[in-house]
Amino acid sequence: MDYPEDPGEQLSENKNEEEGEDKGIEIMDEEEGEVEEDKKPKLGWANLPDVCLRQVFWWLRDRDRVKAALVCRHWHHVMRSPSLWRVRNFNFSGRISRTRRSALETAVCYAKTYGAYLEDLEIRFSHPLNSLVARRFQQTLRTFLAALRKTGGQLRRLTVNHMALDRAAWCRSVRNSLVRSLAFYLRREGSRLGYLSLRGARLNLPQGLEVLEAVAAAQQHIHLGRRPGITHLNLEDFFSQPLAVFVSPAFPQVMNRFQGLCTLTLNYSCLSDELLAALSAACRSLGGGGSLQTFTVRCHIHEPHIQVVWGDAWSHLAQHCPDLRVQITVERILDVDKLGRILLREIPLRLLSLTSCYFSEQDWSAKPALTSLVPCYRSCLQKLTLDLNNSHESVDEELLEVVLLCNRLVYLKVWAFLDISFLDRLLQKRLEKKIILRTIKVRIYTNKYETQDEDGQLEEVYSRYRQLINSELHYLAISYPML
Repeated sequence: MDYPEDPGEQLSENKNEEEGEDKGIEIMDEEEGEVEEDKKPKLGWANLPDVCLRQVFWWLRDRDRVKAALVCRHWHHVMRSPSLWRVRNFNFSGRISRTRRSALETAVCYAKTYGAYLEDLEIRFSHPLNSLVARRFQQTLRTFLAALRKTGGQLRRLTVNHMALDRAAWCRSVRNSLVRSLAFYLRREGSRLGYLSLRGARLNLPQGLEVLEAVAAAQQHIHLGRRPGITHLNLEDFFSQPLAVFVSPAFPQVMNRFQGLCTLTLNYSCLSDELLAALSAACRSLGGGGSLQTFTVRCHIHEPHIQVVWGDAWSHLAQHCPDLRVQITVERILDVDKLGRILLREIPLRLLSLTSCYFSEQDWSAKPALTSLVPCYRSCLQKLTLDLNNSHESVDEELLEVVLLCNRLVYLKVWAFLDISFLDRLLQKRLEKKIILRTIKVRIYTNKYETQDEDGQLEEVYSRYRQLINSELHYLAISYPML
């Protein structure tokens, strides 16, 4: 007789079958998960995209870049990316080191390896200890520039600052060889340059003209093809300081050939009516209303500054270059008559800096300059910087009147003997919207070692105008013992 199956056993078997099916499903899910995980990209340094690696490598020093390039083929390939080698600064010491590889040798190796990628180059050279170091630098620079030419580089910006070739360590033969090497390179490769700074070269007149002629010759081919050439040229201290360059007719002639300049920096000893006329003609030659926009002039007491420059010459330049902004820095020229010959009212002056460099004379006064010269630029002056050792006189009232008169003045930097009340009144005028200053930097000189009282008063001024300062101004106010 057949008995019916136990319902409990039947349920148990069904449950076991279901559990088995569930386990099979779980195993299949785990296998599919493993496959999906295998398909996901693995994270790690070896799998970073090239763009990320380049961003990281950008911050490495040369020795670290060399080590990173040896990690794997991928990193070695990324390390050869042009974007990592386009900008370079070399700082050459004036001393010879026997314990480590010379920076001069490193520069030559860099030019041979990565010169083809280089676009922005800056070379700084501290004063040579002796003629041996000077000769070594000259030979290295010649080799370096030759290597750049051979690699067919695309250099766009070149800065060679502070060579100071008028120092005794530079003998005549070494100086002449260096100038020839630099002129040769600029004549051959200068057509690609858009920015050139030879600040602090301190060349004599024939050598300086030779270098400028080489650059102008390279630029001439560009202008014939109507392509942009050098737009930024920095010639501050390019000539030796005692030279009266303004008497040379050759300098305006060569400057006339730079027809695409937007920014020009030079010394007042180079300035003449002929130079301003040459710059005006260069602006007219390309049409379109002129290109020169920023003209910076530096004048120092030890430079020749007795020449007469007529206001009409400045007017013609401003007429042909309607966007012209002139910036003038005058150092240690304290006589108001001499300042008057430099600061002509026809100049479209945007920035003026007057400094006495801690030099003081009891019969000198800053008041005539503040009352008669600076107000001439009330409609155009935007930045004013003063560094005055005026311990023998107060200029608070005159300075405040200048700020009120110059209705476009947005930047004021004053290092002088001032009363704390001057700063209080200045901020009050700003709060009342009578002036539009956005930057106020004041260093208040005192004749005391201890400045706790002045510091406390400055803190009180800040507290009264805290909201204005924090919301609308770039502000700095400190006391400084001047002894």
